[in-house]
Amino acid sequence: MRRLDFGNFEESREEAEFHKLLNEAVLNLCYELPPAIRSETLHFLYKYSDSATDSSFDYFKKYYSPCYTILYWINENAQSLDWDDPWLELLIQSHSSALLLYSLDDHLVERTLKTTHSLLQLRTQTWERYSQAGRLFAKEIHGGSSVRESFVDRYFNSVRDDSYMETLEAYLDRFRLRMATCSLQPYLLARSFMTREQAEAVLKMYEAFGIAWRLLNDYQDLEKDLANGTFSSMIYFLSNADAMDWGSRGRSRILSRFEDFGLELKISDMINSYLKEAARIASELFLNHYANCLLSMLISIEPIPLSGARDLSEI
Repeated sequence: MRRLDFGNFEESREEAEFHKLLNEAVLNLCYELPPAIRSETLHFLYKYSDSATDSSFDYFKKYYSPCYTILYWINENAQSLDWDDPWLELLIQSHSSALLLYSLDDHLVERTLKTTHSLLQLRTQTWERYSQAGRLFAKEIHGGSSVRESFVDRYFNSVRDDSYMETLEAYLDRFRLRMATCSLQPYLLARSFMTREQAEAVLKMYEAFGIAWRLLNDYQDLEKDLANGTFSSMIYFLSNADAMDWGSRGRSRILSRFEDFGLELKISDMINSYLKEAARIASELFLNHYANCLLSMLISIEPIPLSGARDLSEI
């Protein structure tokens, strides 16, 4: 099967500057650690983000930009507050920590990262930053504190649930809940600047982008997941009989089945439908630059080099 990836979109100057603020927030976590482990942790972050030690640190190059530029465009379109505003600094601290936690927690649970004292302390410090900054940010929004508690609770309930979901729709609904620590910040920012209905639309838009990325990542990891017997959304594209053989034993036959009915076409159409839905909502909210970014990411069925992909399992 052919390799798929999102279409390319070049960040604007404003988005690139915002990107830097998020990276600075991650680096600042190191300075809050005990001096004895700061250098070790900094070295880990450079390696973890594939940043060369002789170049600028860029953790967020491993992420597709809509997962963080949404904050920039909501503020820009609503109030255009300066990003050195203390309230927005809390937002940056909270969201950058959420994206880092999303990655660290997955790798720690899956044991694909070697557990060390410094790594555990980094994870602890990141959660404390996320929790404290998020709490202070939310308290300035009417009803924000209860919203924050609800989102965090739904995240932990969902990650504790490893049950088999009967349908792809149910599987993706659970993934929406697992996005909650990351989708909280865009939602709260929208609640502060927009109507309740518009904020709900922002949440739906952000989740649609997240699902598109989840499906793409599962497609990209298909052979690896089959070899390891790791559950994936791709299993829902199989008959019940074929799904029973998911794993290394049925790898060749399952890949052949996928080839026969053109999985790359089906999955690219589904991913594109989520991107288009997110872009439609963005346009209705007058987030036109964000909408254009999402549309530029529509998948072309042409083969794409392996090096172009960003893997959710690697961030």
